[in-house]
Amino acid sequence: MKIIDNLFQSFNKLQKKHHILGFPIAVFNKYGKDEAGNHAALITYFGFVSLFPLLLVLFSVLNLLTKHNSKFEQKVIDAILHYFPVSAQQIFNNIHGIHATGLSLFIGIAIALYGARGIANALQNASNSLWQIPKHERPDFWHTTARSIGIIILGGSGMILTTILLSYTNNISSKGLGFKVMVTLFALLLNILVFTMVFRLATVKEVKTKWLFSGAVVAAVFWQILQSVGGFLILHQLKRSSEFYGIFALVLGMLFWIYLQAEVTLYAIEINVVRVKRLWPKDLFEKPN
Repeated sequence: MKIIDNLFQSFNKLQKKHHILGFPIAVFNKYGKDEAGNHAALITYFGFVSLFPLLLVLFSVLNLLTKHNSKFEQKVIDAILHYFPVSAQQIFNNIHGIHATGLSLFIGIAIALYGARGIANALQNASNSLWQIPKHERPDFWHTTARSIGIIILGGSGMILTTILLSYTNNISSKGLGFKVMVTLFALLLNILVFTMVFRLATVKEVKTKWLFSGAVVAAVFWQILQSVGGFLILHQLKRSSEFYGIFALVLGMLFWIYLQAEVTLYAIEINVVRVKRLWPKDLFEKPN
């Protein structure tokens, strides 16, 4: 036991001296101390609730707008489904065959808006909690609702646009490597802008916009990495689940995928907090308050 204690003490001294170790450790420590995983779980719940109704509404509206251009419709659908590393074909087969109209379309829109508003509200609550903003200093119901609408519009449209751009770079073969790199970088810059605006709307005005940029860059980079390696992660996570859960493996995969993105987003916020408040280096043996 003494040898292990000595090793931990040595590592603690090392990470306190070197920021390249101390900073990420402080971020991970704060993430756990803030119980940010609970916030990520709530975001995941609302994300999953809104996902399929949102796709149903999107496909239905797209079908109404592109009746005479099925090829364009298919390209847009393929680009959107590229966002989901879990069997896109299964999602397409279960949703695209249903064309909601009238009451069913209205119900789909209502559920999608409920889930989207839940995501935006949960993100605001998480961001203000991680920044340790007292509840009495947070926006009231109407300001929170207005901010949530902004998050839905900016975050949703930005996600769709960058997904289409990234899907486009994967499907083109006639263009050179340089063109693909340019489109990818443009999508990254757009993602950084979207995350900066979303973080701005999700946090009280006392938190300066310039404090949010570092986390926005991290979030944008990792979201694009997830787009590239997401399929591998899902398959690795569920390669045995499909034998036991069958169709529910798709549900588990989607939950895992949404939760992973929620975690990346909240870690990005924690990076901002730790950097701005200089909460590193962190003593690993410090007793909690």
